[in-house]
Amino acid sequence: MGAVIVHWTELTKDQFGELKENSVVAVNFSSTEQHSNHLPVGTDGYIGEAVLLEAARRAKGTVVVMPAVRYGYSPHHRFAPGYVTLGQDVLTALCRDVCGCVADNGFRKMVIMNSHGGNMAALHSAVNEIGEEYEGRLDLALFRYWDLVGDVVARVRESAVGGTSHAGEFETSLMMYLRPDIVHPELIEECSPVPSDAYNETDLAGKKKYVSFYSFDRFNASGHIGQPHLASPEKGKMFFEGAAAAVAEFLDFWRENY
Repeated sequence: MGAVIVHWTELTKDQFGELKENSVVAVNFSSTEQHSNHLPVGTDGYIGEAVLLEAARRAKGTVVVMPAVRYGYSPHHRFAPGYVTLGQDVLTALCRDVCGCVADNGFRKMVIMNSHGGNMAALHSAVNEIGEEYEGRLDLALFRYWDLVGDVVARVRESAVGGTSHAGEFETSLMMYLRPDIVHPELIEECSPVPSDAYNETDLAGKKKYVSFYSFDRFNASGHIGQPHLASPEKGKMFFEGAAAAVAEFLDFWRENY
């Protein structure tokens, strides 16, 4: 663990020049939305930011971490109080402008880590727009952290397929480990996994062959999709360690190969 972690907002204007050549800039996009009865509306942000910071510590080279964005595209959670949702055009513009400023500051390597599934379409559009405008000046990658830890999830989980999705075994375990002070285990409901179909698995990182839109109270009134009653802080630690290691490896890969 020889990395130097640098926070963008802690730098003075004269410190950016020495960092721009050999650093990777990283930012996490998440959401503010219901996570059933037992998790806070900031769950995606708490998890994503913790994973990214630990990954930056573990990376071999310097990672410049930008302030996280805790608002995303979340209209599918409007049935419950606490949501703050951006239009997809607004989210795309926000991401595009942030990345454009990174390029204009002279950095050549950047990653966007997404910790809310609903953001992907808008963020992907931003990556395309930045690619058109800054090709050859900024190498930009977008990924979801959970897509990098499928092997760990498969080894640790107890739930059936459909048990690790929104506020399910995976996210609940992570929050039990990272922020047990704001988890309400007494409100966790025991339930069956949400059924998959022939084309889509309802797991967080499940195989999906089509895209559709639905409100998250379609499956139960509490708004979770999964089996949170199988969560534990011990599983959360294993999920977290796996995610941090995998993201650190990707940060190094992106810096060294593009």
